[in-house]
Amino acid sequence: MPAVMTPFPPLPPPMPPAPSLEEDRLAALQRYELLDTPEEPAFDQITRLAAKLLNVPIALISLVDRDRQWFKSRVGLPVRETPREQAFCAHALRSESLLVVNDARQDDRFAANPLVTGDPHIRFYAGAPLRTAEGLTLGTICVIDDQPRPALSPEEEETLRDLSAMVMAHIEARRAVGYLHPVTSLSNRFRLLADIDALLAASAGEERTRLTVVVIDTAASQQYAELTRVLGQVCADAFEVDCARRIAACLPDRTRLYHLSPARFACILIDRHEDELTATLDRIGDAIRSPFHYQGVPIASSTGIGFVHHPDRPGGSVELLRASTSAAHQSLERQKCWCAYDEDQDRASHRAFLLLRNLTDAIGGTRVEASDAATGREGQLHMAYQPKVDLRTDACIGAEALLRWTHPDLGPISPAEFVPLAERTALVRPLTEWVIGAVLAQIARWRRRGIALPVSINISMLDLGANDFADRVAAMLDRHGVQADWIDFEVTESALMTDRAVVDRQLDQLRRLGIEVEIDDFGTGQSALSYLKDIPATAVKIDQRFIRSIATERSDQIMVRSTIELAHDLGYRVVAEGVETVEAYDWLRRHGCDFGQGYLFSRPLAPADFEDWLAAGAFRPAAAVAP
Repeated sequence: MPAVMTPFPPLPPPMPPAPSLEEDRLAALQRYELLDTPEEPAFDQITRLAAKLLNVPIALISLVDRDRQWFKSRVGLPVRETPREQAFCAHALRSESLLVVNDARQDDRFAANPLVTGDPHIRFYAGAPLRTAEGLTLGTICVIDDQPRPALSPEEEETLRDLSAMVMAHIEARRAVGYLHPVTSLSNRFRLLADIDALLAASAGEERTRLTVVVIDTAASQQYAELTRVLGQVCADAFEVDCARRIAACLPDRTRLYHLSPARFACILIDRHEDELTATLDRIGDAIRSPFHYQGVPIASSTGIGFVHHPDRPGGSVELLRASTSAAHQSLERQKCWCAYDEDQDRASHRAFLLLRNLTDAIGGTRVEASDAATGREGQLHMAYQPKVDLRTDACIGAEALLRWTHPDLGPISPAEFVPLAERTALVRPLTEWVIGAVLAQIARWRRRGIALPVSINISMLDLGANDFADRVAAMLDRHGVQADWIDFEVTESALMTDRAVVDRQLDQLRRLGIEVEIDDFGTGQSALSYLKDIPATAVKIDQRFIRSIATERSDQIMVRSTIELAHDLGYRVVAEGVETVEAYDWLRRHGCDFGQGYLFSRPLAPADFEDWLAAGAFRPAAAVAP
């Protein structure tokens, strides 16, 4: 009996040959930044219009990737992508016009295709290529029916071609309106925000969906600015392109990288396990910490990576980006590879922003009072004065002017909090001018009353870094009728560690005006001895951390005694700040310290209280040891 031959199932049709210039086509597809992006209303409107005009249940905007077709927009089809070998649209890539399949079951190319034999049971297909101006086909706009249909009428063909032109016009406009970064051609900040909002909308109500926004700073802003200044914009652009390449190589498949601003990138991760997330962040950190080489020169940079989870952190795209950026700043400041969003840290940053904004108002709102101290009116900002005492005679020989801020809602704000904030911004100049103006107005008033004491004013490193600082001070002295030797400036060592040439020039001009200079917080910097030798100062103020335990701490005694002897040998007077006990007072007197300042003598006082303190007579502790 002859053997019965069981027929083999029909083989699936071979994939259509790849079109010429396939690598160019794929590169163009990547440049348009369309793959794996959230739904966009403009594209969805076109697919709905296609389904309606051509009376079909399915309409798609299909992009043909290397191994898949991915649907930028879809009507009537639940899946987001299919393998490329099943894609009708892959055949359309080679078509010069429309590809129309009237009945897929009767077409040898598609009869065994799983999309024909199974869901969605395609019988009719018509696709119009989406072709760039360079002639590269990205994919198609296509319409599909589960019933065979006759050939399209000329009007229907024209409709489909018009819809294809509409899709390409939107694709080009999408690129032109500012969704791509000009240096790296990556999606920019606007695209990131739009994508986050679209993903949040798509996952609304899905409690298990976790969206993680990651921000990567590949250099601190100051470093990037220096790189651009020293090596030029071409080098800076090459640095960003290299960083983008390194970061992209560390991301999970099909994760989009965004280029937000100079040296700053971002990505969105969906439902990543914590271990997978941290491994990804570690890879990114390792990749961008390696030096960037430009024309043989290795260039190192700081790295900050921050992230935030949604829905752990509620809010829209702007809030999530702000929170992840805050975490990246924290990573830079703490020199950690990466940091998760920290609400407490963020709250502190938010407070800092509010203080800066309110400080602007405080400076403006207090200008009138500062210019007319005789009225006795006070705004939010005001000055307090702490006496300086000659440790040999117990006479008051001057005072230090200390800025105070009483916030209308928050109450007193410490200068240790708001002054460093101002120094990071352009506020430092108007703030310093307000302080100098307020002090000069008070000095003029005291002089009219017969109180002739010099007053010390603290200035910032940024003040000395301005080429016109001394000229502005001279103008203010003239305006208030105050002589230069009625004030002196206290300058921290850090102020002297900026641009030495500019700082030295400003200090020389101040000394020529007749203004004496003190080195404040002496002993806390790293180059104290060289400054004692080089700068045109007349006094040093020993930082209070060395004074408070001077009576009992042997190491503090050695350092302070050595400082006093060295300063005197170089012709400087010595001021000790933070004198709070009789024991410290006695020790400083015995070892030749010239002046003292601290709570033992007086706390900082309002102008009227300072006058009362002076009227009470010179200060001398009852238990002090006679010299």
